[in-house]
Amino acid sequence: MTIVLLLFLTSGCGYKDIDKRFFVVSIGVDKSKEENKYDVTLKLAVPSNESKSGSDEAKIITESAQSISEAVRLMKSKVDKEFDFSHAKVIVFGEELAKGEDLEHIFDWFERRRDIKDIAWAAIGSPTALEVLEAKPVGERIPSNSLFLTFSSAGTETPYIHTVYLFDFTRKQVERGVSPILPIIKTEENELAINTISIFSNMKVALVLEKEQTKFLNMLMVHVSKFDIRVDNEDNSPYFIFSTDNVKANYDLIVNEKSPSKISYKIKVNGVVEEAFDDLEDTKIKEYEKLLEKQLESKILDLLMQLQKEKVDPIGFGLKYRAMNKGKESEKIETWNNIYSNLEFDINVTAEMDHVGVIHDEEELPE
Repeated sequence: MTIVLLLFLTSGCGYKDIDKRFFVVSIGVDKSKEENKYDVTLKLAVPSNESKSGSDEAKIITESAQSISEAVRLMKSKVDKEFDFSHAKVIVFGEELAKGEDLEHIFDWFERRRDIKDIAWAAIGSPTALEVLEAKPVGERIPSNSLFLTFSSAGTETPYIHTVYLFDFTRKQVERGVSPILPIIKTEENELAINTISIFSNMKVALVLEKEQTKFLNMLMVHVSKFDIRVDNEDNSPYFIFSTDNVKANYDLIVNEKSPSKISYKIKVNGVVEEAFDDLEDTKIKEYEKLLEKQLESKILDLLMQLQKEKVDPIGFGLKYRAMNKGKESEKIETWNNIYSNLEFDINVTAEMDHVGVIHDEEELPE
C-alpha cells in the first residue's frame, strides 16, 4: 500500500499528448545574411484526427540565431505545441553554408541531441535548404515524403543518388583516409532533383561532381547493378546506350618503395543495348564490347585522377592503406598523403553484351 501511495505522489514524466505536439520531419540550416548567424528551418507535420485524401498539411518555421540551439528555442516561442524531433528523417544544409564554413560544430548539435536519430539522411540544398523544404512536389501526400521515398530507395531507383546517413558522415569527418560526401538536392520549379555529389575536405566542400561523374563514382562505391553507359562514335556523337544488369568493381592497392604505387581496378559489367543511334549487328558484339570497355576505362580514369588532383578520397583508399600497414597512425597518414599524390591507376574493364536488341528474319535482315 505504501508503494502504491508513493506512485500517486510522483511528479509527471513530461509526456505530452499527440495533439500537443508538432512533429519535425525535416530540418534545414542556411547561412544567414546577418553576420555570424544561421537561418534554421523546421518543417512540421501538423497532426490531424481526420484522414483527408491528398492532405499534406505542414508548417514551416525559420529563425535566425548565432546557434542552432538558440534558434530552436526562439521558434518554440512562436508555436503553441512542443517540437517532437523523433520523426526528423532529413537534414539539409544550404549550399553557401557548406562551401564557406566548417560544418563540424553544426553537426555537433545534431549528434548531441538524443531525440534526433543518427539514421537521418543528410544532404546539401541548392540554392538553399529553405527552398528545398518549401518545395511541394506533385503527388506528395505527406510532408517531405518525396525525400523519404527517394533516399530510402522505396520509391525511385537511380544510379545518380547516393544516400548518406548522419552517423556515417560524422564518422568520416574524424576518420583518416576517407573523405565525407553529401548528395545535392536541387529545386527545379517546385520539384526536387538529386543527381550530383559534393565531396568534403576539412569539413568544407572541396569538389562537386557532375552528373556523369556522380554515376561512375556510385558504380565504384555502391553495390548497385542498374547503370546506363553511353558509348560514343569517334566524332563524340552518341552510338548506343548500354544498360547493365550486373556490375562488379573491386581494386587492389599495390605499394612499391622504388617504383610508383598504384591502384589496380577490375570492373565487370554485363547487360544489353537499351538504345541505339545507329544500326547494330549481332556479329559485331565483340567489337561493341571492346569499344565500351575502352570508353568506360577512360571515363573512370579521368574521375580518379580528378579526385587525386583535388586531394579527396571518397572511396577510402587511405583506409585500406592504414589497414595494410603497421605503425603510428599519424605517420601512416603522412606517408599515405605522399603516396596518393603520386599514385598511378590501372583500370581494367570487362564487358559482356548479351545481345544488341535487334530481331532478324530468315535472311538475316533486321525486322
